[in-house]
Amino acid sequence: SELLGTDLSNDHPVSLTYDATLATTDGGLYNPTTQTSGLGSTITADMLFSGKMECSSCHDVHGNGTSSLLVKSNATSALCLTCHDK
Repeated sequence: SELLGTDLSNDHPVSLTYDATLATTDGGLYNPTTQTSGLGSTITADMLFSGKMECSSCHDVHGNGTSSLLVKSNATSALCLTCHDK
C-alpha cells in the first residue's frame, strides 16, 4: 500500500470550512446542515469539527469503525458520496 505521508494537499483538503455556502458555490457537494451522514444525524453534526472537514471526519483514528480505519464503509464510494454529489 502507498503511504501518503503528512502532506495531503494533493489528496483531500483538511481544516476546510464545509457549510451551505460552500455546497452552493461548489455545486457538487451536499448541504452538510441538511444531508444525513448515515451515522445518525447530519454531516455537520456527525462529521465536522467546528464546521470544518478534518482527517477524523472520515477516518476513525481509534479503529472503532471499519477495518480500513474509516468511519463507515466506502464500498461503491459510499463514504465519499456522503458529501460529494458527483
